Amino acid sequence: MVKLHLGCGSTVVPGWQNIDKSPSIVLARIPGLRPTLARIGLISRAQQEAVFPPGIIRADVRRGLSYPDASAEFVYSSHMIEHLARWQGLAFLRECFRVLRPGGRVRLATPDLAELVDEYTQEGDADAFMDRVGHFVEQPGSPTRGLLRRLFTGAAHQWLYDEASLRRLLEEAGFVDVERRAFRDSELPDIALLEDRDGSLFVEARRP
Repeated sequence: MVKLHLGCGSTVVPGWQNIDKSPSIVLARIPGLRPTLARIGLISRAQQEAVFPPGIIRADVRRGLSYPDASAEFVYSSHMIEHLARWQGLAFLRECFRVLRPGGRVRLATPDLAELVDEYTQEGDADAFMDRVGHFVEQPGSPTRGLLRRLFTGAAHQWLYDEASLRRLLEEAGFVDVERRAFRDSELPDIALLEDRDGSLFVEARRP
């Protein structure tokens, strides 16, 4: 039974195919490189200290999933889809649909745009809002430095969802029984090991 953990970051769950394309995975395998990059401001302290255990498959899901049709039972992805443009998110979910067997389930966790907007409405702090939605504002420095920073840190948020828009995206990809779920409330096995970011938007759906 194939279980896909897509955009796993540093979380490796036994029995799952843990897949991520983060540059940090490569950086972590080169001794001494991350402290140097952090010292000159190209990666954050958190990126410097992140631990990436063995077992992570480095692959870019934007290029498709290298699994046969109807070969997977479950797909789990946390805080990854917002790093894709909407059209890429749709293509990604269509790939998830393809590799899932009939009756297979997908679960997504992502920032909740509606909650972010509510917080902004209540607080009125535009700088805090922009920071929360994903650092769209370019940091100071030369164009070359900015390019290097993006190379080492990965993509910023490209598209954010509320419950209704994420439901539409899943249904457009072919999924049915789309429903919002609570933190670690899931039909997927090992959810307590997979899920560690409370306060997100959690949506689960089924391939018919």
